[in-house]
Amino acid sequence: MLILPFTASNMNSSLKQITTKKQYAEYCQKHLEIGKLLGKGSKNQDLKNEYYLLGLIIKDYTDKQENPFAKLTPVDLLKALLEENNLTARALSEEIGVPRSVISEILNYKRGFSKSVVKKLSQRFQIGEESFLREYLLIGRNSNVA
Repeated sequence: MLILPFTASNMNSSLKQITTKKQYAEYCQKHLEIGKLLGKGSKNQDLKNEYYLLGLIIKDYTDKQENPFAKLTPVDLLKALLEENNLTARALSEEIGVPRSVISEILNYKRGFSKSVVKKLSQRFQIGEESFLREYLLIGRNSNVA
């Protein structure tokens, strides 16, 4: 059971569910500003309540947003990340210390992601390891990789 640290009498009634990106940006900015005030030692209970509510509303909105990478195979995700970061396979292999041939075989659906490669990619691109652990088919093999 979730117990909220406020009552209906002191709840900020101007806060609503987020429905637009503009509103999301405004709420994030407000949350940041209040967080700075609280970080400086403000004891204002109304600010604490508003900060808490904004956090819940922001989390609710972000949880409902579709992840554009969710439908990609791990290989397509890696390709998108390379493009987004203006990296070549060669540059990536040098940066994370994985042989170029391994990166090439992964990008061509001929090799699965090893645990060590997943860990290095996750750290490099700051995304969860699970993003590279989804099942997909390899070319030239009758099995899936997971």
